[in-house]
Amino acid sequence: MLTIIVFTPLIAALVLFFRKSLNERQVYKTALAGAGASLFLVVCILLGFDTAQPGLQFVATSHWVPALHINYQVGVDGISVWLVALTAFLSVISIVLSKNQKTNLRFYLGLLLLLETGTLGVFVALDTILFYVFWELMLVPTYFLIGLWGEGKRVYATLKFVIFTLVGSLLMLVAIIALSVIHFEATHELTFEIRTLVHTQLDPATQLWMFAFFFMAFAIKMPIFPFHSWLPHTYLACPIPVLIMLTGAMSKTGAYGLIRFCLPLFPEAIHDFGLPLAGLAAVGMVYGAWIAIMQKDIKAVVAYSSISHLGFIALGILAFNTQGVEGSVLQMVNHGIIASALFIIVGILEQRLGTRNLNEFCGLKKAMPVLYGLFMLITLAALGLPGLNGFVGEFLILMGVWESKTLLGLSVIYVLMGGLAIVFASIYMLFLFQGAMQESSNKLPGNLKDINKSEVFVLLPACVLVVFIGLYPKLFVDKISPSAQKVLHMEKLVHQKSEGGGGGHH
Repeated sequence: MLTIIVFTPLIAALVLFFRKSLNERQVYKTALAGAGASLFLVVCILLGFDTAQPGLQFVATSHWVPALHINYQVGVDGISVWLVALTAFLSVISIVLSKNQKTNLRFYLGLLLLLETGTLGVFVALDTILFYVFWELMLVPTYFLIGLWGEGKRVYATLKFVIFTLVGSLLMLVAIIALSVIHFEATHELTFEIRTLVHTQLDPATQLWMFAFFFMAFAIKMPIFPFHSWLPHTYLACPIPVLIMLTGAMSKTGAYGLIRFCLPLFPEAIHDFGLPLAGLAAVGMVYGAWIAIMQKDIKAVVAYSSISHLGFIALGILAFNTQGVEGSVLQMVNHGIIASALFIIVGILEQRLGTRNLNEFCGLKKAMPVLYGLFMLITLAALGLPGLNGFVGEFLILMGVWESKTLLGLSVIYVLMGGLAIVFASIYMLFLFQGAMQESSNKLPGNLKDINKSEVFVLLPACVLVVFIGLYPKLFVDKISPSAQKVLHMEKLVHQKSEGGGGGHH
């Protein structure tokens, strides 16, 4: 089932690439069918997912490169299943938004589907080499989508994004190979399977450099401050449908990697360096929110706000307890929904008014009452209003940080920094909403129309999820919690083994 979910978009992409006879309507329907079929199967996975089972489910294994013991192995647990669902959902939204793309629609949609396959593959891969292949696969379509269909300084943004990502990816590949070699030397068993490699005992010095290599790859992809400098340029140059995939799904692959690899593999390194790394995440929360307040470009406001929210997610992971990891996974889903909805609204406003300058947006409430209502709901979710989804994830993260033993020395300060970031979020979101909707202006075009049915169609699911998750987060947390506890329990077991193993361990 997972294999079909991952490769259905790829098959649709190949059809688009090689069937030159398809007209625009057929191209769009083919892309939507590929993404829609994948989403339908993800819903089936969610309905069949056993909440009480903390381990991996729907596991499929087959030999890929037998000589090197590299296998095709996929599976999901309570952590990855929601990220798979988020990716499939956002892919459909991206395809729908691309309907009016006029330039080379066939290749544009094909690359979007290829990006979906790469992102889904990262979340389900259980073999480190397979994980790396999907990780690199995400980069290829992103490079062309931004470089060919982007705007502004798209060439500069693309090069910066690719260079940052490639450096992190190559470091991760070195660590993956070294990890398997060390495991082979200790057990005489060559494997790249994540579930086996997490039991490999590493001395503190080895853990340190391996953790640094993995962390660099994941920190760049999220990104965590100060590895964030590619994000504003890339987001500003990125087309809205591509940006939805980039911020809503791809950025979560870095956070997922921290949970899947760094927590169980490198207990010594994380316990030694978790406190300062959490400091970087906390600084990123406040920094991103503060810079967002200063922006006049509405796209830049949402871009910098993403740095802040992703810092929140990283801080929850580095708290190393159940509440923190639960909150981070839930906040990945929440941020994917909220940020994507905000970027859709940004695209609608730019299309209607021909500008993204907030100073030229005033008094849209009367002309666009439907957008006004939907925009208000998303704004309240983004600033963490209780009863909406943004509040739940942030609350769990702050609880996890407060109770964290790893962050004990500075946990109070980090919680206060999180509170400050929330205050700043209220400022920039209300500034954005009120500036665009509430003020009065005589400069608006006379023929300005409210959003149409298709635009309501792409925004309404996000609005429904914002309310549903906020009022009933139990459905999501119940699936996440057992898997989060298992990851943390695995980290404790490895840590205990390393303590009792001597030979230079702490």
